Amino acid sequence: MFQLFKAKPKNPPSAAPVTLLPGSEGEHYLQQKYGTTQRALRFYDKQVLNYLSPVMKEFIARQEVLFIATSDKHGDCDCSFRFGRPGFVRVLNDNYLVYPEYRGNGVMASQGNITENPHIGMIFVDFFDSTVGLHVNGKAKLVEHEDLLKFRKDLPQDVIAEINAEGGHRPERWVMVEIEEAYIHCSKHIPLLKKAEKDITWGTDDDGLKRSDFFALHDIPLYQRIGGEPAIQAITEAVTRKLLLDDNPSLFLNEINLQTLLDKQRHFLKTVFGAYGPEQGLPENLREFYRQQTNASMNDVIMDVVLGHLKKALVELNVPEHEITKLMTNLEKK
Repeated sequence: MFQLFKAKPKNPPSAAPVTLLPGSEGEHYLQQKYGTTQRALRFYDKQVLNYLSPVMKEFIARQEVLFIATSDKHGDCDCSFRFGRPGFVRVLNDNYLVYPEYRGNGVMASQGNITENPHIGMIFVDFFDSTVGLHVNGKAKLVEHEDLLKFRKDLPQDVIAEINAEGGHRPERWVMVEIEEAYIHCSKHIPLLKKAEKDITWGTDDDGLKRSDFFALHDIPLYQRIGGEPAIQAITEAVTRKLLLDDNPSLFLNEINLQTLLDKQRHFLKTVFGAYGPEQGLPENLREFYRQQTNASMNDVIMDVVLGHLKKALVELNVPEHEITKLMTNLEKK
């Protein structure tokens, strides 16, 4: 059942020591270094499984909070969380579980990592009753509705009902995890919280409900948000390259020192992207300001060609679309 994964290699790499212990070489090394080996061995012996026990499955069926950790093929990590109604993570059997991916911000960082690197670390934390956590580590795979429905006879009925649901609470897809490790996170330091009622609008794009600007990022200038000086340098070089390769503006640019052109383009970009601080506003006539930073003798026809290259460079380097639109509107002929 649920054979969506390749079999795990039975033999460890030749360079790794052969061991029946769970965990990594790094944790075993540190256990020896800091004298915790015996404590770790007791934990491995009494607490760590490579499947879900009956009580673990019952525990998961009550949870509405899941924290997940993934990484891409380079090992760059991302930590996120998933929420749902109690039991939104479904245990399929001792060795597999699935959780739904609801509509989010469209970035899909965790899902993207899973397509490159299937390793996933999960922790369920019961803040409201037992104050116990459950770690589940394994290999994950994205599963579309139609693929999951191939196992219709073996699926919980509420999974089928959720697939057939309409509106924001319908998952976009699922993540299936093959269990490799399952173990407790002890209650000692987990706080006991009191749950309060909250109305949840599933699948909304309402920035007010999402509290999207809670961290006041809109107050941070675009210069910083796109990466500062390295980003300005990349855009400057891209724009200048396009200008020099175009036959039309080259009639004007041939007379301009290349370093001067680079410096002036850089100054323009830093000005419009807020590098000099909020106290220095935009020039009153931004189009004329850009003309002076490129070639003061450009007519409006050539100017529009040059602005076309600027826009293409911004698009190619993934400057936010609404920022490009705002800039190009300010650069239109008055």
